[in-house]
Amino acid sequence: MSRKSAPFVTVDVFTAKSFLGNQLAIVKVGKESLSKEQKQKIAREFNFSETVFLYDDDPSQSPRVDIFTPVNEMDFAGHPVIGAGHVLFRNMLQQSPVSTGDGQATRTLITKAGPVIIRYDRESQVVSAEIPHDIHTHSKFTPAETLLVTQSSFQKGSNTGHLQTGYPVVSIVKGVTYVLADFTNFPDLFASVSASASPTVDLDDGWSPSFTGTMYYRRLGAPRMEQDTVVQDLRVRMIAINLEDPACGSGSAALAAFLALRDGKENGKYRFNFDQGSEIGRQSYIIVEVLLNERGDGVSTILLAGEAALVTNGWICLPE
Repeated sequence: MSRKSAPFVTVDVFTAKSFLGNQLAIVKVGKESLSKEQKQKIAREFNFSETVFLYDDDPSQSPRVDIFTPVNEMDFAGHPVIGAGHVLFRNMLQQSPVSTGDGQATRTLITKAGPVIIRYDRESQVVSAEIPHDIHTHSKFTPAETLLVTQSSFQKGSNTGHLQTGYPVVSIVKGVTYVLADFTNFPDLFASVSASASPTVDLDDGWSPSFTGTMYYRRLGAPRMEQDTVVQDLRVRMIAINLEDPACGSGSAALAAFLALRDGKENGKYRFNFDQGSEIGRQSYIIVEVLLNERGDGVSTILLAGEAALVTNGWICLPE
């Protein structure tokens, strides 16, 4: 008897060119159900940072995704949602998006974290997603010494004594947390960042356990106004679990929300353009738009957006 198989595609997310950006595998799940154990084996076989399992057989229902890393399932992650949106909207898996009549198409994607509205702009070929968020800035900063422990290359740097004493810790949702390290004035240290362990952080009650990474960032010039929107360009590097991420959607969203709230304009509109991944040969471009509430002390919406490029397609034999 022949083994069962499923169609898949791989895409590079947050780039318009193949072999850059952040890799993602998307497996279309048909009428044959897959167990969690089977999905975990498939994700481990692809060995990308995430693999998506796409359920979209019923045209009367919104498409649904399950997201797996090589070691566990995640309720939500940024680049898998953007990548899955590109596959859906480009009809790679025989789907038909609903047009809004303004050059965009829209769908609702069901994740374990809840429904996510995704849109595709035909002109720019960018997919955007209104991402779930529960922004929380923790009361205790992470000391600079903690980062020095994880970055052995910093020990040799003469500028480490000029680092600020501590760095803010922000959770985008419960279970996903980032130390936000502003290295705008330390380009040499920023360039020397390398893959290392996640930092040890002190989280507020009720926010543990959590994935924790460090978002090193540099502001590229001063913020500028474009119509009614504050725009800031940044270069970022995300380090966690002994890896460097080519493109980190959730980390970019956490940093964008933090910077917008620090500015705190009433009903403020912000756009952050993130440049990431060139140091490891995976150039990525991420857009995050943040809308604050009427008091400027809370986040109303976070929009994550980016391009994607098809790399491979085929069939994968399903584990027994």
